[in-house]
Amino acid sequence: MKRFGILAAAAVLGTSLLSGCGGGGDDYCDTLSSMRDDVTSLDPSGAGGFEDLREVTDDLADAAPDEVADDWEAIGKAFEDLESTMDDAGVSMEDFEEAGENGESPEGVSEEDLMAISDGFTDVGDTFSESGDAITEHAKESCDIDLNES
Repeated sequence: MKRFGILAAAAVLGTSLLSGCGGGGDDYCDTLSSMRDDVTSLDPSGAGGFEDLREVTDDLADAAPDEVADDWEAIGKAFEDLESTMDDAGVSMEDFEEAGENGESPEGVSEEDLMAISDGFTDVGDTFSESGDAITEHAKESCDIDLNES
């Protein structure tokens, strides 16, 4: 769980994610296995990596069996809420990436909006950590995939 949580938080805050399939929800296990390499190669520190991670979590939520569907849906909802908060503030991940390169905040974004967006990033990271335990355990037991393995 430690690697999964670290990598998930990294996707949100700027570092890396996930890492083999056997017999519980074959479509899900196959999807999880095939996306494993995609996820571990993501560079979530950039806007493109963030969007890629969002797509991967949506795909896994669609394929997830009942045992972990709520966990993947919670992750998707956290991303959705963050995107909504950013839309309300009129800012994109690209804006944050560009401003960060200059050591600044995105232009025209209020302090209040920055705090709400920061809270949204925290919520995504917290949701990954909370849901990650169940997802990691299920992957190991049902799919013979160790998400903590590098």
